[in-house]
Amino acid sequence: MEKSSSGITMSIAPGELGTPGRQLGRGGQAVVIDLPDLKLPDVAGRLVYKKYREPHTDPASLRRIVDTRNSLDLPTRKRLDAVTVWPVRVVEENGQALGIVMPRIPAAYFDQVVLPGTGSKKRVLREVQNLFIPPERAAELGRPKPSDEQRMRICRDFAGVLTLMHDTLGVVFGDINAMNELFRLDDTPMVMFLDCDGVRPKGSVAAVKQLNAPDWVPPGNEVLSRASDLYKLGLFVLRCLTPGAGTSVCTDPDTIGGALDSQGLAMLRRALGPDLGARPLAREWEVYLRRMLGEPVAPPRVGAVSLDRTVVLKGQSVVVEWEAFEATEIRISAGPGRTEVVKVKGAHERGSTPIAPPEATVIEVSAVNALGVDHRSAGPVDVFEPPVLQPLPVPIPDLPSLRIDVPVPDGIDRMPPLPVIGIPQPPLDLRPPAPQVFEWPAIPDTGVAHFPIDLGTFFADAPRYQFDEESER
Repeated sequence: MEKSSSGITMSIAPGELGTPGRQLGRGGQAVVIDLPDLKLPDVAGRLVYKKYREPHTDPASLRRIVDTRNSLDLPTRKRLDAVTVWPVRVVEENGQALGIVMPRIPAAYFDQVVLPGTGSKKRVLREVQNLFIPPERAAELGRPKPSDEQRMRICRDFAGVLTLMHDTLGVVFGDINAMNELFRLDDTPMVMFLDCDGVRPKGSVAAVKQLNAPDWVPPGNEVLSRASDLYKLGLFVLRCLTPGAGTSVCTDPDTIGGALDSQGLAMLRRALGPDLGARPLAREWEVYLRRMLGEPVAPPRVGAVSLDRTVVLKGQSVVVEWEAFEATEIRISAGPGRTEVVKVKGAHERGSTPIAPPEATVIEVSAVNALGVDHRSAGPVDVFEPPVLQPLPVPIPDLPSLRIDVPVPDGIDRMPPLPVIGIPQPPLDLRPPAPQVFEWPAIPDTGVAHFPIDLGTFFADAPRYQFDEESER
């Protein structure tokens, strides 16, 4: 079998599909059959066989579609697989394309609905046409009722898928209609595109003429192209944001009401107008809707980073100065198991974050948002064990006792005893004292010294106070 430039096989024989499972769906041009036994190394999850009722007229175009996926880098391929049921192999026999192998649609894109009239329940696809009907009617049928914000997010992801196809893959989807796209509310991305075997490179002409679905016809019934994709993107935004009676056939941008601001209304008018070159690109819609939702519009980027020190004791912190653009989260890493996370609001942010590295390491700063991750090294940090303080013994010498004899002056034993001093005890008064003016007793005339000094007379004269007669103090 022929392989793509990446080395992945593009085709598979019917006998390699394994035992076919039950039929999962049917349409005018093909039936879908479960392939429980088939495993492919480049595809995660279960697979199905879309078997054409008649062999495809252009097998080479199908192989190009498969090769488009195979040529992508792994992150982009995973993103494509998350939003489309993209063909992963062409089923060929005797030079004829009998069908394609593609991933099975996840369960999150199905509903258990109540069938009108019978009241019985059935598991059916959650097609975007259910976003256009009145919410009350959707609830009666067992369909979800998205909030206004959820509807805006669905539009964002719808535009994001077309951005991926137009700008990254370089293909036109073509048959955008009310049944070829699915939606979910429990996770992101919130949309999935079906029937991707009809895509083609921009500027090419399909071997078989593609038709516009009813109610999705561009002005002048133009051929399917990137311009028609952009017209139908505008129709989807209008109809998704204004559910109700008649919405599924509405083409008037002015019925959007307050669901969009003036910028959004101007974009919608351009999208649904006859001027093909004036229609907003899918990327413009994605950026606009992200800003309306307060989300980043570009992958994050780490700006300037620095450390306040490069050597610390174990247990001490180093302060990381960082700058980031379009980030919703900053992660500061100081080795395995040591990460500090800071929530930010995007656009342009600066901050300082302390972190204690457990050992010598390189401090890493990461900026994260829904569109990617960016990393930058802040530099190495050496970590040392703190010194252990040990007591230092100091020997004390053994010295003999010191004895000093002090001679007593002669006659000290014949001095008369000191008189007993009597000091009157003042009465106890617990009330706060009033302001007092203190006056010391008169000092004896120092001109003549009288020995022995009459200490009793000196201290017996009690201090004199001035009292406030009104307060009796």
